[in-house]
This record gives sequence, C-alpha cells and structure tokens, in this order.
Amino acid sequence: MKRLAILILFLLTFFASVPAVSGSEKTVRVWIGAIAEEKEVMDELAMEFKEKTGVNVEVYQKLEIFTVPNALVNNAELDERPDIVYMQAPDIGGLAESGYLLPLEIDDDLRSRFVDVAFEAFTYNNQVYGIGYSNSTYGLLYNKDLIREDELPETWDELFEKAEALTLRDETGNIVQRGLFLNANDMWFNYPLIKKYGGYYYGTYPNGEYNAYDVGLDNEGMLAYVEKMKELKALGMVLNNPEKKDYSDIVAEFSKGSVAMFFYGLWHAEFFKNANVNYGIAPLPENAKPITTVEGFVVNKFTREEAAALDFLRFILEDDNQQRLIEAGNRHQRKTGERNPTNINVINSPYIQEDEVLASIAQVGRNVEPFPNIPEGTLWYNQDVTFNTFRAIFFGDSSGNEVDAQYKLNELADYIRRNVALMNEEVEFVKTPWYVFAILGGAILALAAYLFVKKIKQRRDPNYFPTKHSRTLTLLAWGLMLPLLALLLMFYVYPIIHNFYLSFTNYSGLNLRNYGIVGIANYKTIFLAGLQGLVQLILWTFVFALSVVAISFVFGTFLATILDKTNVRVAKVYRLIYILPWVIPSIITLLMWQGLLDTESGLVNKLLGLIGIGKIPWLSNAHMARLSTILVMVWFSFPYFMVIAYSFLKSIPKDYYEAARIDGASSFAIFRKITLPLIFRALIPILIMSFIMQFNQFGVYILTGGGPASPRIGNPGATDLLITYVFNTAFNTKRYSLAAAYSVIIFIFVACFALITMRANKKKMEV
Repeated sequence: MKRLAILILFLLTFFASVPAVSGSEKTVRVWIGAIAEEKEVMDELAMEFKEKTGVNVEVYQKLEIFTVPNALVNNAELDERPDIVYMQAPDIGGLAESGYLLPLEIDDDLRSRFVDVAFEAFTYNNQVYGIGYSNSTYGLLYNKDLIREDELPETWDELFEKAEALTLRDETGNIVQRGLFLNANDMWFNYPLIKKYGGYYYGTYPNGEYNAYDVGLDNEGMLAYVEKMKELKALGMVLNNPEKKDYSDIVAEFSKGSVAMFFYGLWHAEFFKNANVNYGIAPLPENAKPITTVEGFVVNKFTREEAAALDFLRFILEDDNQQRLIEAGNRHQRKTGERNPTNINVINSPYIQEDEVLASIAQVGRNVEPFPNIPEGTLWYNQDVTFNTFRAIFFGDSSGNEVDAQYKLNELADYIRRNVALMNEEVEFVKTPWYVFAILGGAILALAAYLFVKKIKQRRDPNYFPTKHSRTLTLLAWGLMLPLLALLLMFYVYPIIHNFYLSFTNYSGLNLRNYGIVGIANYKTIFLAGLQGLVQLILWTFVFALSVVAISFVFGTFLATILDKTNVRVAKVYRLIYILPWVIPSIITLLMWQGLLDTESGLVNKLLGLIGIGKIPWLSNAHMARLSTILVMVWFSFPYFMVIAYSFLKSIPKDYYEAARIDGASSFAIFRKITLPLIFRALIPILIMSFIMQFNQFGVYILTGGGPASPRIGNPGATDLLITYVFNTAFNTKRYSLAAAYSVIIFIFVACFALITMRANKKKMEV
C-alpha cells in the first residue's frame, strides 16, 4: 500500500506540472487596458468576430499600463503569448529596437479615418508599429465664471496680461483669486511655454527622427523661460510649494473657483463635475502644441496567428467599433474624459460633439506633439532629475540658497547627454582574471573541507545517534516535499541564479533579446567608476536599517512591558490600536505621512504652529529628511516587535524579577538588564530578518523620492538607500544588467551579514 501511495503521489505531481494541450482552433489573445467597461465591449467584439470568421479571441485586462512593456517581453514567446497589446506609444522604442513588435502596413483608407498623431506617435525608424486609439493630451482649462470663452487669450502675451488682471488680492495682500496657476517644478504641462521661448527636449535629424544627443534645455531660450517663470512667481501665479511634484493643489484651488486658467487635461473631469465647476478647455495660445501620450494597439512580432491578429486589429479599428470602445472607455453616459478618440468619425459623432468639454479636448488633440518614442525618450522627463533642477532654480537649494540658473540647466542637459551615451554604450567583454577563479575555487574548497571536517567531528561525538528511516518513508517524505521544493526552486532559487547570470551580460533596454555574456564588465563599472558612491550608500543604508530595527525593537519591547502590567482588556485595545500601522497597506500610509510632513501644508507643521514653533523642513532638509525616514519606518515596525515581545514576556520566569526587586533594582534597571536582553536573545533571527528587510526598504522612495537632492545632479539624494539609488541609476538608463550586478552585491553583503550574525549568536548561546 505504501509503494502504491508513493506511485500515485508522483503521478499526480507529474501530471499537475504538464500543461494542458490547447485545441487546434485559431486563438487570438488581446491585452486591453484597465477600464472594465472597455473590456466588456472588447469581449462583445471578440464574440462578433468569432461569429464572422470562426477565429476565437480571448481578451485579458491589464490593470497597469506602465507594466505592459515588461509583461510583453516576459510573455512574447510563451505558449500563452499575447497577439495584440494595448500600450503607450512612448514605450515602443526599445521593444521595436529589440524586435518585439510587428511593423504594420497602413493603407490610405485606414490613414484617412484617423488623425495624424495616431500613426505619428507609433512611428519608429520610419516604420509604423501601432495605431493610436486614445490621445491623452491637455489644453487651457478655464473657469467660465471668471473668464468667458470669447475673452480667452489668443497669444501668450495676452494670456499673461489677462492672468495678471484676473489675479486679485484682499486688504492684507493675500491672493484670493489667480488668473493663471502654474507649477514651476513641472516640465510636462509647461513644455509649450518652454518651446515658445526656444527651449526643447531633443532636436531632430533632417529626416525628422529625434537626435537624443541634441538636448535643448540649456540654451538661451531656457534662460528666457526661467526669467518669465520667476516673473510669474513674483505675481503669485506659480505654486509656492517647492516640494510639490503634482497638480493636486492647483486642481483643488480650481475646483473652489479661485483659479481662472491653468494647463491641464481631463484627468479630474468627474471631480470638477461633482464640484459643480463651470469649466471648459481650449487650445493653448498661438495654437501651441501640447505634449501628448497616445495609447493604442500593437502586434506581437512572435504571434502565431499573424493573419488572424491583423484581421481582428482591422475589425476593432472600424469606425463603429471604435465608437463603442470610446464610449465604454468614457464610462458611457458618465463621459469621464478618460479616452480621447483619434478616430475622425468618432470625434465628429454626437456622443463627442454634444459634450462641450469632450468636443474641445478632441479638437485640441488634432494639433499635438507626441511624446518621443525613442528608447532615450524618458531621460529628459525623469521626474526626480527635472523636478530637483527646477526646484533649485525657482526655490533655491536644500539650504534655501539661490542658485545660478545657467549652471543648473547646463548640469541638467549634460546629465541627460551623459545618460544617453550610457544607454547607447556598447558593453565590451571583460575577461575574468585567473585570480578571481582561484579565489572562488579556494573559497568553495575551504567551505567543502569545513563541512567535511564538521561532519566527521559530529560522527565521532559519543552523543551522536543518527536517526534511520526506511527507504519507503524517505521516498514518501521527499514526494510530499516535492511541490514545495518545486515552488522554492521556481520563485526563489531560479530568480537568484538568473539574476547572477544577467549580471554577466549586456541585457538592456536596447538589447532585450539578443544579449550575451560580457564577463565582469558590469562589476568593473561598479567598482571602478562608482566605488566611492557605493561605499557611501552602503554606510547610510546600514545606519538606516540598524537604527530602524534597534529603535523599533527597544520601543516595541518597552510598550509590550507596559501593556503587560495593565488591565488585560485595556491592553487588548491598545494592542489593536498600535498594530494598525502594520496592517494598513504601506503605500497608503507612506503617502499619508508624505502629506503630514509637507513643509508648507502638512498637518504636523500646522499643529506645531499652534504652539509657536515655526515650519520644520521635515522632508526638504537633508538631516531632517533622514531623521524623518527613520522615525516613519520605526512607526511601521514597532507594532510587530511589540506583539512578539508581548508573547515572549509570558515565558520569562517571574523569579528573575522578584530577585531583582529584592536587590533593590528599579523598573528601568529590570527592563534594561533582564527583559531587554532575554527578549533580544530570543528574537535574534527575527531581528536579522528585519534588518535585511530594512536594508532593502523601497518604501523610503515613496516617502521622500530619495531627496532632498544632492547639489550635483545624478549623485545619490540624502535619503537614497542602496536599493533605491540602484533602481534609479540602472533603470533610468535601462541598463538592466548593471542593476542585476548591483543586486548581486546587495545579496552577497546581506547574506554574509546574516550568516556572520547568526553564527556569532550561536556561539554565544553555546557558551
């Protein structure tokens, strides 16, 4: 019976791992966007297409469009590969360069039914790789109660004149109404204004393709733009919050009716409707082109059903089907503005034209500039870099000192050019020196010898009695463990080995498929070019992790001790309260803390102001930001230690405390010399794991963005941990193999620290 059970177990494990064989009918798989109503309509279109052609279409919803490129790379050649993918046009450069996208033939009929940007945004190296479906652009958003449509400015000079006339102040000089409201730290919405003065992100070659080495962010036009923004700032038309990256404050003021005009799209259309804002959207002055992100459909180069996929793509691009998708994308009669059509027939449809706002944004979308789709496209819009540059120019450095605008613009442009060069750098093979193999081989032999000697000593120990099991039970045990071992190998061991492998390759955003071994080139880059920064980051990361774990452990144990001495019911209530930070999703809590610690509008500074304490730069001063990150992470961590310590308190013999009290020890002395050491010894493994978690704590980036920024662009920010800096450095230039090499170094460092600590603790316990 036992042998039969083992045989059945292995057969079940084997057949569970064998994928199901699909049928012979053609199947086209489509990845659609995050809007549920849109997915429902796509399902309906799939059924209609099957009735018409006999081809089965499966529709899958991808909830985060920014993850689609990586998902396509990971799935493009698998059995369950997608055939048609909904994605952003700016992401196609690296995919097309690496051979993941199928070039499309665009006939005259199709081109005549869509606005030009639908194809322009998806054109790379004179090949069209997709068709735009939605045009996420912006214009001049205006409050009709403050400025009529016939009063809207036609030129930039008129805009500034009307904005100044519409800016009102009360008797004390405080602004109560703004004619125009801008965010000086932002480049996206201000880009038409930047171009008006002569600045630009990338120049172009004579054939119209972008020249990523031609960066126009440090010319005379940019200086003119800076001077104009400073003038508007002095007039109160610029958001006076150096820490603000988004437009939430401007949106809030507009919804209150205290802003006449600002540059924006329909991302808060429903919010404005609910707030009863009488607003409209119009083209920018002088018909300036706003930047747009076009979303649309591409075809996987590795599709097995190319003809069927292209047929279904043509089917969903038919005017009637585009109408149905656009209406679903705008939540039907809610008309949320989430999808702005590129199909001309849809633009002219009653659904769009009968809604003034949708009609206006659709008209604006006919005259736009698509975001660059080259692989280097996002370098100029790296939010941290551009934000920190303009923050310094318009609000001063982290100490509040005024900076030279030309110097910072030169630094920004040089940084982008340097990263463009790094992204396009051909990584040359670096041969591994013989002594590296000798050291690794010697280390492996030494470890093997140590384990061998240890095993011999163990067998010679008179107290050693090896447990013997029957072969049947051993096989049964391994059979039962097999699924778990398979999961461990799949999700833990394989990723580690694969990451080691990638660290020796030239895998990058421009080389996603045909990458190869380059030896220790990435490690050479790290230890020669970036050694000083690496050491500094490791030191700060170590201090941060150690501080968070130590304070959390001591504070958590202290609270557990207090709760242990209180009424049981009261203790349960407080335990529940204290554990809330631990159970609430961390991203929500971190964003909450970010708002609480805001220098200008944060609740913490407002409460301190009530008792006469001035504004404290919690996140904008380097030293305060580091202190803030430690305290916030302690706030996250201490409930965990409190709960565990509370449980361990019950196991400490009461005799220890009684003896201490007889000797006259105070409560603090008892806590310091008895409670804390005993719980510390019991929690050593948990403390080590917590240290590792804090060492790789990415939540700090959500809280501070790594800032305050270094005085030099590209250097680590004050709160950058090793993991966040590696993410920004490597992924900004899409040098994924370099990121893999950094992660290997982090892995080895943390693993060695954990092993040494646990070994030292074991010896201490044995003594």
